[in-house]
Amino acid sequence: MKIRIAMLGTLLCLGAFAQGQANDPNNKSTQQQTANRMKRPPAEGAAQSVTGCVDEQDGHYVLRDVQTSQLIRLQATGTSGDNDFARFVGHQAQASGTMSSGTLTVAHIGQVADMCPVGK
Repeated sequence: MKIRIAMLGTLLCLGAFAQGQANDPNNKSTQQQTANRMKRPPAEGAAQSVTGCVDEQDGHYVLRDVQTSQLIRLQATGTSGDNDFARFVGHQAQASGTMSSGTLTVAHIGQVADMCPVGK
């Protein structure tokens, strides 16, 4: 009887340990899976929101995504006064809209910070 109780206790401890490993934020496998999900590009044509620094390059307004460092071209929809991208140049902004072929057709854009983070 004592052996059965000891075995049951051991099994419960091992189960709790295994569950703790799966939920451990320091677990490298879990961290890698999360990082891979964050780097995965959103589906084409899907509505999305991107935060980054706004700039003007070659006559086009662009936003450098703070998570992926990807350069995204901003395109106005023409239906909203929020599409005046010039006022966001040099600022960190969040733009939402529909992404297609590296271009975000912006439905809304708003300022997140007065300045872009250094090195971004």
